[in-house]
Amino acid sequence: MATRIDDQKQPVTGKHVTVDGVRVHYYESGSGDPVVFLHGIGGSADNWWRAVAKVGRTHHAIAIDLPGYGRSDPLPDDVGAERTAAFLWRTVEEIGLSHPVLVGHSFGGLLSLMISLDHPGAVRGMVLISSGGLGRTGSPSSLALAFTPLGMVYPWLARLPFGPEALVASLAVSGACRPWRLPHLWWRTERKAASSYTALRTTVRDLRKMSVPWGQKYVLLDRLRELPMPCLTLWGTHDQMTPFWHAIAADRRLRHGTLRFLPFTGHLLPSEAEGRFLRHLLDFLGELPAAPAPSA
Repeated sequence: MATRIDDQKQPVTGKHVTVDGVRVHYYESGSGDPVVFLHGIGGSADNWWRAVAKVGRTHHAIAIDLPGYGRSDPLPDDVGAERTAAFLWRTVEEIGLSHPVLVGHSFGGLLSLMISLDHPGAVRGMVLISSGGLGRTGSPSSLALAFTPLGMVYPWLARLPFGPEALVASLAVSGACRPWRLPHLWWRTERKAASSYTALRTTVRDLRKMSVPWGQKYVLLDRLRELPMPCLTLWGTHDQMTPFWHAIAADRRLRHGTLRFLPFTGHLLPSEAEGRFLRHLLDFLGELPAAPAPSA
């Protein structure tokens, strides 16, 4: 037991599990049907603290530090996005979760899609937030980190005076419609993430995993009809990193999809519009049927 945080009297506990020899950190709260939160590139499970506490009142909420972020060990550099998704599913199984709802933001959304396509009968529902994998268009800044010498310099910014602060400020400006609405918790957790050489190195590695020089490497639109589970898609109208038409294209293909746009919100939707995000999420969770009982 590594950490205990109290948010409105709902305890959130930090734990570790070892999967394939890799130590993975996650936050946990509550009991009942499982809900698993997966953060985006450059983030950490810390981004989901309040969401885990809130959802943990009615569900078993889990937020995982992706490999190489937060307190989780990295995977080998040659592991692609598909193997990262498979590793995360083994992590879910090792924790002991059955028929979870996956909540994925950005890169976490792409990983959620990959997991759901590989295990369609084992995922109860999915929430995609400004997700990757739904269109070719990529962020110019992300492509620059993936395919120019800037990517080699980027991790060293963690060790320069005011380097982490500059990184967080640039992310706030590009990722939020109204950066001043980002909560103090976001600034604190992102400052910590931007101070980690390992996390910034992993950021560049993961951008290279999911990118080609002309945009996103993985476009899974043609496979969305394979998904049998209900899916909620949340998108900011002012997202400058993954454009809103990706959400429309996905919604047209999902068999059981619901699309919600959040006005005056950017790519950092879960933090910039935390209250609205949680209301949509809890409404969606409340409409899902209960998870099947684990088999003996």
